[in-house]
Amino acid sequence: MGYSKYKKIKDVIKKFNLDMSSVRLFETVALVEPSDWLNESLRRGQTALLTNEKAKAERIISPILTEVFEHYKNQISFFSGEAINISAKDNLAGECDFFFSLHPPKLYIDAPIISLAEAKDEDMDWGIAQCAAQMYGAKLFNDNEKKPMPFIYGCATDGIEWHFLRLENDIYYVDNKIYTDLREILGVWHHVINLFL
Repeated sequence: MGYSKYKKIKDVIKKFNLDMSSVRLFETVALVEPSDWLNESLRRGQTALLTNEKAKAERIISPILTEVFEHYKNQISFFSGEAINISAKDNLAGECDFFFSLHPPKLYIDAPIISLAEAKDEDMDWGIAQCAAQMYGAKLFNDNEKKPMPFIYGCATDGIEWHFLRLENDIYYVDNKIYTDLREILGVWHHVINLFL
């Protein structure tokens, strides 16, 4: 089952001897206005029924993350549906919906991975747990590639609510604010990417 085996974040924490804290990750975030392209993409994406995770990922989440990537396309890579396989026996393997790596665009995954986003249809606890497992897998990937990072960000979303996490020093910091305003969501992603540049 891979990353999706983890249904609650406490499962990830217990399995890998980690910890968790609920905090406000972003005290102040500059609002970022969406481009005309993004507004139109989201409008068109919602004309058809969004009946499952794949539809939401393709029509809502991907355009938002693509818009963020466009601002930093010479400095980061953006991947969709690529596998980060660390340990199948520990269920740290499988495809990740989206993630950013800190290097100019390449045709292959290279370290360091700096942030991930997981699309979930309804069960947000499951989405957060799966994202947390992917974040831990990304941390191990970076470490194995001799490109460790001090922290990694993650996000679980159904396309409407965006839940952000940070993994730092084996502690998951889970944002106690749920983001729903598109300008604020874009602002958070810009803030996250700029922490690594």
